[in-house]
Amino acid sequence: MKRKIILLGSSGLVGQAMEQALREEYQVIPAAGHHKPENGYCLPVEDPTGLLEVLRQETPDIVISTIRGDYQVQMTFHEMLADWLTEKGTRLLYVSTANVFDGNLSRPWTEADPPAAESEYGIFKQNCEAMLRKKLGEQLIIFRLPSVWAADCPRVRALKAHSQNGEPHHTICGDSVNVTLTKQITDYAKYVLQHDLRGIFHVGTTDTVDYFAFEKLVCKALGIAPPEFEIEEAGMQAYQAVLPTRKEIPDEIQMTVAQVLEALGQ
Repeated sequence: MKRKIILLGSSGLVGQAMEQALREEYQVIPAAGHHKPENGYCLPVEDPTGLLEVLRQETPDIVISTIRGDYQVQMTFHEMLADWLTEKGTRLLYVSTANVFDGNLSRPWTEADPPAAESEYGIFKQNCEAMLRKKLGEQLIIFRLPSVWAADCPRVRALKAHSQNGEPHHTICGDSVNVTLTKQITDYAKYVLQHDLRGIFHVGTTDTVDYFAFEKLVCKALGIAPPEFEIEEAGMQAYQAVLPTRKEIPDEIQMTVAQVLEALGQ
């Protein structure tokens, strides 16, 4: 019998990719905040009581959370989720962000570095990570993601739209980033769950690239005429990069920036 996953936030970019990639090996039960997915649940983040009802009914082996929404509401939702998971000994894969380091852009960061957030979003994610670690301990997996790309992701759609309609496309020069693909995220998820790995994983390229330069390269890879770029200068050499260093992850699911661009162009 397949192990059961409840996928919270199944309608988002990462959630959709997770559902498609994992359903062959797992029984994936999708939950979305504003509609009822096929064979799943409408589960607004404002309704943690509904969450507990779904958990009791489905008794999952694993929960994956990619949800979005009001930060305080999300925190309450995840606190109730963590309490239930703690009691049952069930694992959680929590999707976090590179923004937990946005208070210090002096260098790239690894999984061993303590978060240093400054933005409201980064501080929320940092605090949510800390709460989940305290409650769940070894039951917790954290994926920290840099900017996520796919052939038809919102970032690509924006580049295409601005190329066609002449609207300026805002970008940042002087900000070195790493990037990831939805496929790399799902490859990590498959491997980490299959091998029962725990802790924090930075899911992104092993190298960095200037964000403005990367967007131009995306246009070239996809055959898009470059839009008129509205360039914001970082003002100093900045880094918004979460580099992967976990030795358990095999080379075949690691990626470079060049490999991401190649995949986008296929």
